[in-house]
Amino acid sequence: MKVYKSVLFKSLTLINVVWVVCVFSGCQSVQVEQQTSKPVFFPPPPEVPRLQFLKSFSGPDDLGAVTTSAFEQFVLGKPETMDGITTPYGVAIFEGKLYVCDVGKRMVEVLDLKNRTFSYLTKDRRLMNPVNIYIDDDGTKYVADPTAGSIFVFDKNDSLSRILGKESKINPIDVVVRGQRCYVTDFGSNQVVVLDKTTGEEITRIGKRSESTGEKEPLLHMSPGEFSLISDLALDQHGNIYVTDKAGARITEFDKSGAFNRTIGRLGLNIDEFAKPKGIAIDKEDRIWVVDAATEVAKIYNQQARLLLFFGLPGNEPGMMNLPAKIVLDYDNVELFQQYAVEGADIEFLVLVSNQYGLNKINVYGFGRFPVQEKAIEQTRMFARKPESENEFERQISKPSYLTKAAPKKTDDDTLGQKEKIAELYYSSMAFFRAGQFEKAREGLVTVLNSGLIPRVMAKTIQDNLADIDNRLAKSRQEREIAELYYSSMAFYRAGQLEKAREGLVKVLKSGLIPPAMARTTQDDLADIDNRLARSGQKKGTAELYYSSIAFYRAGQLEKAREGLVKVLNSDSIPPVMVKTIKNYLADIDNTLAKRRSIRP
Repeated sequence: MKVYKSVLFKSLTLINVVWVVCVFSGCQSVQVEQQTSKPVFFPPPPEVPRLQFLKSFSGPDDLGAVTTSAFEQFVLGKPETMDGITTPYGVAIFEGKLYVCDVGKRMVEVLDLKNRTFSYLTKDRRLMNPVNIYIDDDGTKYVADPTAGSIFVFDKNDSLSRILGKESKINPIDVVVRGQRCYVTDFGSNQVVVLDKTTGEEITRIGKRSESTGEKEPLLHMSPGEFSLISDLALDQHGNIYVTDKAGARITEFDKSGAFNRTIGRLGLNIDEFAKPKGIAIDKEDRIWVVDAATEVAKIYNQQARLLLFFGLPGNEPGMMNLPAKIVLDYDNVELFQQYAVEGADIEFLVLVSNQYGLNKINVYGFGRFPVQEKAIEQTRMFARKPESENEFERQISKPSYLTKAAPKKTDDDTLGQKEKIAELYYSSMAFFRAGQFEKAREGLVTVLNSGLIPRVMAKTIQDNLADIDNRLAKSRQEREIAELYYSSMAFYRAGQLEKAREGLVKVLKSGLIPPAMARTTQDDLADIDNRLARSGQKKGTAELYYSSIAFYRAGQLEKAREGLVKVLNSDSIPPVMVKTIKNYLADIDNTLAKRRSIRP
């Protein structure tokens, strides 16, 4: 018993020491806190899931960094805080570090997932607007900067080693390196420019040269190899080049030599069509992954251009998207995210998607097989759903049943048609929403919400969108009313109705709905009105005094007349032409008073 007591005493002593150290040092668990919320799969049950949403990153707080204790802050001071990710576009991951091109900050942010630190790739001011980043196998980083008109190259240690593309006068949007070649999408010429990755010498150009038309006027009838608004690119294992056109709403494929192969997709509101494709990636099975910024989903196509799956959907819930820009596939950092997957999951590779708005800036998904698949397969068999494709992936992957175009049972034809119409109405309503046509957007979303044909999680997102629309409409009405009041007040101001003008402008200024520059102008107008009203009051009093003094003059009460006219003359509020008249009156009064005094006994 003595041995056991001794061991117990030592153990308790050690625990107390560790507890005291933790209290004064602020120590935390080394492991990043695992996700405790319900796992999110795509497609959702009862479909067979192939993707699980794992984690999102929006700033330093999402790294699970060790915080300093109150004692350390007292001794060392509070640590410097860093702002989170604001507007991400390009993203890449290499050896446990997440690199994010933040076009809001115009910086490349580095999230070290192993050491849980947040920093920046460089603060070199020559890097003006980093949009996209590609990391080669040796750790060399290539950053596309359309404002600087160059590709900035950083070595494995993040030191700037060279700048490419200046001589070619490019405006690079995306960059991919394969072998000795550096492929760049050039916004200026709407072409893919191929450079030597070492010397920067231009090797060739791919695609027809054309001027960017802008997003509002897409070229719907472009010739093969032509772009309306070139965006991102990716290469497959065979060297084929895939390029997105976010205004032309399609993907163009070229072969290794740069010859045109084909186009994939077209403009439309159906789920297998495009509205605004941006980021693109190709996996090891040559499946094509692309994000659509307008419909806010990511889509997977096979080499036959058949849609296999879409995932995401608009919203701020876990796994949803908010103006997605880039999609990246990674096979080398799966272990870092295995802790977020459900137990027994076999993650094949990671899928990273950047969102330019919303709460979750960088979404990380895992693609693979999940233990829930067996249950889903059983459920599928129960419903006697026979696979149509011979490809194993296509047998296991499909669009969610509430939007799928796959042939349903005959008894469900009408319901399926309604679901397709509701899906189209949803996307068109969201397009109105982003275009600022809130009345049309609201009308459509209300119809979608009342249809009863959408999943619960999507209904919550639509309710949030409707609340946002209502707030914007209310604010818009207030702004219109204030604008009308401002213009009517200025009309009164110009017409000399200063009291009415002042009343309106005071309400405009107090509304808080006008920009600062306009507020300053309104304040200046009010000051001028007040001065005018003050002078007008003085003039009115002076005029009344003038007329009463003249009345005294005509009544022979010359002393009172003189007293009033002297005040009028000294008021500085009478026109020059009246000054002489008043002086004549005063002279006559003085002469008359002098005569009266002289004849007195």
